[in-house]
Amino acid sequence: MLVLTRQRDETVVIGDTIEITVVDIRGDKVRLGINAPKTIPVHRKEIWEQIRRENSEAAKLRPEDLAGIPPGEPPPAPNPFPRLAEASPSSVDDVFMLAAMEEAKQGLGEGGLPIGSVLVRGDAIIGRGHNRRVQHGDPMAHAEIDCLTNAGRQKTYRDTVLYSTLMPCHLCSGAVVQFGIPRVVAGEAANFSGSPDFLRANGVSVINLNDSQCIEMMSKFVRDHPDLWNEDIGH
Repeated sequence: MLVLTRQRDETVVIGDTIEITVVDIRGDKVRLGINAPKTIPVHRKEIWEQIRRENSEAAKLRPEDLAGIPPGEPPPAPNPFPRLAEASPSSVDDVFMLAAMEEAKQGLGEGGLPIGSVLVRGDAIIGRGHNRRVQHGDPMAHAEIDCLTNAGRQKTYRDTVLYSTLMPCHLCSGAVVQFGIPRVVAGEAANFSGSPDFLRANGVSVINLNDSQCIEMMSKFVRDHPDLWNEDIGH
């Protein structure tokens, strides 16, 4: 085992294609930013072991195990979020929220609003985006819409989770309901309450992480650019 000592913002390179950067250190918890090709799956070890166990169990199924299922009906669907449901928000949700925050920071660097979003299936990000309303001159280019657009066509969204640094507005919440995304995880709702009641009323599970970094990032932008912010939310 190779043991390395790294500080915040320092990076380790593995091979020619994988970079691991220490993003934040909080007590005994370290946040890591991982850049790797899409062809290389990246998982926490416990998630990787869970996937192996699930694959092993699936491999044991025999044709006779499905004999009792009426013709034309699929087998009972498993919990689409077994690992997410069993893990605490600080372990799984924080990883994907970190990716959404990276998108938000990219948008800010482009002169836009710092709101980012990622769409997740299982343990993989299948789409990511950030608010490009200013950059593209497009009032519809909210972070969640940009994320869904970049994810491309999907046969189903019922096994996905949408992450956003800010609680989705009515526009983006409507897209969530329209596509049947069952779970939304927001970084915060302190700066903008969004539409969690609308989402829940339509059967969507909504989690607010109340993340201090998301709150500070958005509140600073609102203080520094009130005109852009009010334009974005239609005030």
